[in-house]
Amino acid sequence: MRPRYESETDRANERIVEDALRNLGIEAHKLPVSYRLDWLLTKDGEARGFAELKARRCRMKDYPSVMISLSKVIAADQLTQTTGLPCYLILLYRDALARIEFHEDFTVGMGGRTDRDDPADYEVCAFFPIERLSVISQTSTDVSVKEK
Repeated sequence: MRPRYESETDRANERIVEDALRNLGIEAHKLPVSYRLDWLLTKDGEARGFAELKARRCRMKDYPSVMISLSKVIAADQLTQTTGLPCYLILLYRDALARIEFHEDFTVGMGGRTDRDDPADYEVCAFFPIERLSVISQTSTDVSVKEK
């Protein structure tokens, strides 16, 4: 079993995104880890989709693509096939809150983190072009991603 790296900073970032979604009339319900994605999204009590949240310390356009584990994309695809609901990757950047549906086109390659000395952090990843992201809201560096 892999260690869980969720920190208080991660939970604070989740609260920032939950508040932004709530302002749009969307409630985010935390899912058990077995679902592989973070939230079930509802509006007016009706399930509208699933979401995975990633907080980034950079600005939205600092990199040409968004990288995420291919296993997350596969899990999202299975959820969509089973429920018919869309799955979103929600990204909290220093300057924007954005999203992309997991079904969008992506390329595949190796990628990941090297700062935790965990060999499982370097894996097959999906790379979504940054220009495919939809901005949910603009954020300020004062209220965005908190440093670890």
